[in-house]
Amino acid sequence: MIPAQHPYQANYRQEKDGRTVYRSKPVIAWDGEGQALVADERSGQLVPANNGRTFTGLSEGEYPVVAAIPGGGWGARFKEEDGTFLVDPLVAWTIRSDGTLTPIDTDSTGLCDDPTTVSNFDGIVAPGAEARTTQQDSSE
Repeated sequence: MIPAQHPYQANYRQEKDGRTVYRSKPVIAWDGEGQALVADERSGQLVPANNGRTFTGLSEGEYPVVAAIPGGGWGARFKEEDGTFLVDPLVAWTIRSDGTLTPIDTDSTGLCDDPTTVSNFDGIVAPGAEARTTQQDSSE
């Protein structure tokens, strides 16, 4: 058995209550023949990832988050439909095992997520930097 060094995930598709549900499990290791192994919650053992009818394949996974640090005054800027900009403070930065940082903000319901995935995301604002609040004229 070879421990998984690079993150891969096993993907599965199931029918539940008349709809298709997708889920994934991290690949923990590879067996001697190169098969991906995942944890089986029922047996408490590693099993081949393709050991079921719902297996759809492997894909590259994300490196795991190993730490989080406070937002430190940074903000996420969003462009509103009227041309103005809104800046939300970042609550944290996550750090993945490969060293990448991901900004984290929160919405009005308290849900934390990566602001760069939102369609009207416009950029990251550094602490103390003057944030744009209206559409700037490019002719200036």
